[in-house]
Amino acid sequence: MYRPWLHRLALFTAVATFILICMGGLVTSTDSGLAVPDWPTTFGYNMFLYPLSKTVSGFLFSVDPNLQADLDNSNLSAGLRMALKKNGVLASENVIISTEQRGSRWKITDKANERTYTLIKSVERLDVYVHGVLYEHSHRLIGSIVGFLTIALMVSIWARDTRKWMKWLGVIALVAVIAQGVMGGLRVTNLSRVLAIIHACFAQAFFALIASLALFTSRSWLQTPVKIETTDAARLRNLSLITLGLIYIQFIFGAVLRHTGNQLAAHLLFAGLVTIHIFLLLRRILKNYPANSPLVQLTWLLSGLLAVQLTLGFGAYLAEFTAFGIGVAPVVGVIITTAHVAIGALMLVVSVILTLNVFRFTSRSELFASRGLVSDEVSA
Repeated sequence: MYRPWLHRLALFTAVATFILICMGGLVTSTDSGLAVPDWPTTFGYNMFLYPLSKTVSGFLFSVDPNLQADLDNSNLSAGLRMALKKNGVLASENVIISTEQRGSRWKITDKANERTYTLIKSVERLDVYVHGVLYEHSHRLIGSIVGFLTIALMVSIWARDTRKWMKWLGVIALVAVIAQGVMGGLRVTNLSRVLAIIHACFAQAFFALIASLALFTSRSWLQTPVKIETTDAARLRNLSLITLGLIYIQFIFGAVLRHTGNQLAAHLLFAGLVTIHIFLLLRRILKNYPANSPLVQLTWLLSGLLAVQLTLGFGAYLAEFTAFGIGVAPVVGVIITTAHVAIGALMLVVSVILTLNVFRFTSRSELFASRGLVSDEVSA
């Protein structure tokens, strides 16, 4: 039975999750993942009570202004290093110091600890600011909202949905959001790039799960579908599953690339495989299922997202891996890379919904056919 409020809650949770993924992409693009060094607190405050003024400015603390010695010469004096350590900032040995305004303003980039600071000198003090607090703190708050929404969704499904498998999907979603939150926290406290990669990949899987719950609670899904009897069903199902799998593997290599700078070749290889399989999927559906509006519309949407994604990917490559990126404003690079993550997430969700609809509308009339990456769709 269709319940409008349950479907709206699932949709709202999916939208909130997408916003969370966008914010997570922004955190990574701006190197803000460790802007807040503690968890689940924020600089010792209850997460929900951290002052907005500090969030916006990133102000940490002040030290003796005389400790600025050697900053203009790109050196971090022992006294300033000790003062930073006393206030909880453990700077690595190989920090990069750049003078933004001689004698009064410096930028310290600590790549080993993935944090960037700005030091500003006034008459009576030397103020220390950390970059990215707004992004990272907002990411945590939105994550909390998604967690609360997922709890509400799970309780609502158990209370009103009669399908047992839906109830367990609700439980899986709750466990997944808890695990995702814990992974995000451990990534901060353990300074782990591996956890950062897993956290990024798991976020996409969670988004796909919540989008599936939104689909399963929709009016269109709950209506009895008109099955299409065709000998093509197994091939279409195979192709949609392979395409979905390739998109997710592409995400894994993308996460590795964003967090470590490695696996560019693998990322490009799977981008090519995804492109080929989406083309094959579009061709097969337009040829054999032109009257099925949901399949046609979803495939065209996936193809359109692919075109945007390839354009963004090319822009990200130029900005991050070529000399052309030197002349690009940092904000442009951040926008491109963050949008690349967001469009990729939408591609995964559309692919999941398309695959679910393929299985829903078609009847299996033959065994699964090809199992290769580039299947015999080319000759079909």
